[in-house]
Amino acid sequence: MKKILLPILFYCQIASAQTGLWMDAGLTKKWNKSFKTSFEIGERQNIGVGFDRLYFDVGPSIQIWDGIKLVGAYRLVSNEKGDQFVLQADRLSQRFQIGADFSILDAFDIGPKRLDLSWSSIQQWSVQTGKQTSSIWRNKLSLSYDIKNFPLSPQLSAEHFYRWNANIVYTPTDVIVTGATVQWRYFVGFGVELPKKQSLKFQFGLRERSSGIQPLIRASHGIQL
Repeated sequence: MKKILLPILFYCQIASAQTGLWMDAGLTKKWNKSFKTSFEIGERQNIGVGFDRLYFDVGPSIQIWDGIKLVGAYRLVSNEKGDQFVLQADRLSQRFQIGADFSILDAFDIGPKRLDLSWSSIQQWSVQTGKQTSSIWRNKLSLSYDIKNFPLSPQLSAEHFYRWNANIVYTPTDVIVTGATVQWRYFVGFGVELPKKQSLKFQFGLRERSSGIQPLIRASHGIQL
């Protein structure tokens, strides 16, 4: 009976959640063999509810060894909600990131060249008026394969979000801060081969938080200058 009920309950929880639609487009400028910068604009909404957020993102990336890159990013976010967009100062937030990307197979020079297994480890801080600054450690494992003479490349990923200051307890003599897992994200999809240094990705995923599980649809377009 449990084998039947658990999948049904899981499906009902997903079906009752609002599906998130994420769309983004970016430009990447490669200055030399090891250094590049990127700019991205993205919009997120919940289908049937309306606008969720709009963001602008910029960041550098530098390769220090084969398969190892240092990365950083700054993001300005408008956290408007609902079916109307009204720019308000207290809805704006800023996000800062610093971390590293590891292309595991390249770093150890193993495996087929068309297979990519990557791990990214990012420390993130988010600041918004009237809210506590969040400090989150993100770890993401990604796998993709470039199929020869085929326009689609399968991709999948799993990402863990650990918030260092998830729980804060004030006592008469001290402040106790503890961390906790606040989110998991899972994506599966494919990249589409495009001419002239362009990339296009379509992904389907799930976001698991304390508030429930949300289905996600994501489309990304990139151009390398």
